[in-house]
Amino acid sequence: MDKKLLDALAAKAEQRKADKAKVIQFKVGGQLLDFVKIGHTAQLDAYEAFLAAREQPAQMLNIGAQLIYDCCPALQDTELHTALGVTDPYDVIWALMDVQEVNALAAVLFTWLGLIAGDEDEDPVKN
Repeated sequence: MDKKLLDALAAKAEQRKADKAKVIQFKVGGQLLDFVKIGHTAQLDAYEAFLAAREQPAQMLNIGAQLIYDCCPALQDTELHTALGVTDPYDVIWALMDVQEVNALAAVLFTWLGLIAGDEDEDPVKN
């Protein structure tokens, strides 16, 4: 393989690795929380569910809530679940956010993960 091509591909792989480790913050329940990129398989599962629910707004919102939960380690804390009185971990999202907030944040996360097209000029971290 050509050395320039090999170097370019290696650099791209390193950049993707760095992108996967990137943490961004979004407000949930009035607090800034860290969000991380979920793994490849989880991303594909989320995207498949997203496509299947395109004509079902309620299901789409639930998928968005799951994505928010899965990308935010703080929301997965069992002490938080207990404090909020939720038994289903995904209900923590609905205890802290309204429908409009879930919809908006889920859209940003789907774009950040590269699962849907977004505004090329807009950086989701700035939101």
